[in-house]
Amino acid sequence: MMKEVSLKVVENGGIVRSVKNHGLRTFPHRYKAKYPDILTQQRYYEKGRFISFYYDANPSTLKQVEAILNMNDQVLRHTHLKSRSKLDWINHRHDKNPYVQEVLRRDRELLELQKAEDETIATATDLSSQTGEELIETVVDSLKDE
Repeated sequence: MMKEVSLKVVENGGIVRSVKNHGLRTFPHRYKAKYPDILTQQRYYEKGRFISFYYDANPSTLKQVEAILNMNDQVLRHTHLKSRSKLDWINHRHDKNPYVQEVLRRDRELLELQKAEDETIATATDLSSQTGEELIETVVDSLKDE
């Protein structure tokens, strides 16, 4: 089913960011399926598989994805959430939400890693542009500093 949804998003010019399987979890309350299961004739479920599907697409693609999920009997519930934007910072108090704080912490860590990687690449290109003698002098100077 996730392949079908991914294909629909990509066909309509969207981008699939990630698909995360959160595993089997217990529901907060018992869910009732539209139809009984063919094999077990079970209609009420207490556990289910949670999947997060992150993508960027236009509103018509969103409706097509909802249609795919509605047609599948294995999907008990589905929810679409809009990703955060700059206007969210004006409308909501993110400083009180621990989940948002965790996402922001991860974003800061990623930015720090990207900056460190950029600095490493810059120093590597500086070293590669030096001649052999200049490179030796640079290494000796750095060893003297340590």
